[in-house]
Amino acid sequence: MVLACRKRRIPMEVLRDAVDRIERSLFMEVDDEVETPRIGDRVLGELHEIDPVAYVRFASVYRDFESIRDFQAVINDIFHDRQPVSALN
Repeated sequence: MVLACRKRRIPMEVLRDAVDRIERSLFMEVDDEVETPRIGDRVLGELHEIDPVAYVRFASVYRDFESIRDFQAVINDIFHDRQPVSALN
């Protein structure tokens, strides 16, 4: 999250709050181990609300974008106010 938000004007406190929300929600839902994709999807959701550039940066690595079309699909979703996380699955 920190890397995705690099050179963006996002206070560290905002990221800490996002991590706290992610941790709390996962602790409430899961008794044992949490799969990595579940965590990544939560991070995407938080970044979508925090900063669209950070969201696209994280999504490009997390979802392993292979072409400019992958970027374009996510950016189109952001502009059309759709839920980008589901569009990437």
